[in-house]
Amino acid sequence: TFDLLTINVRHLVSSIKLRVLEVVYPNTWSASEFREGVAAAFQHVNSLLDEGDFLSLRQLLDEGLLEDLQKSHEDLTKGMDYELKEVYQLGIFHSMAKVDDQGCEAVFVTPLLRVTEKYTLQKDPKVWWEVRRLHKWTFKRLLPEDGEEASDWQIVAMDKKRWRPPMLKDEE
Repeated sequence: TFDLLTINVRHLVSSIKLRVLEVVYPNTWSASEFREGVAAAFQHVNSLLDEGDFLSLRQLLDEGLLEDLQKSHEDLTKGMDYELKEVYQLGIFHSMAKVDDQGCEAVFVTPLLRVTEKYTLQKDPKVWWEVRRLHKWTFKRLLPEDGEEASDWQIVAMDKKRWRPPMLKDEE
């Protein structure tokens, strides 16, 4: 896809922007910590979704995104078991520092993730699909003001939700 063809250049440009941000706002960006944190966040968010623990997700997800997931997640997972096999960050797809909707300075970083997932039919565990997809989750961090520390990262956008085999009917 186009995302894969452009990720090296996008990653280079985003890395430069984030290094400049680190000069202006010290201790707000670490590429290695972000890479580790993204994989852990992907696993943790999916685990909490499977448990139906939307209360814990409130700390990690933007309010609008959480509401959207609460509405759609049950239908997407009905009749299916999910197993996350691998999360691998291919690079930074996009990054930007800007003023958010609440008027706060923030940095937004979107990594391109290659994710391998296994979906098993609950009524017949011999029927399963192993799916490899590209995901783009956008993470937001409020930048420090007046000697304060930067906020924790929050997920504000997901380009994909759970996969569902097209041939499954809604009642399964």
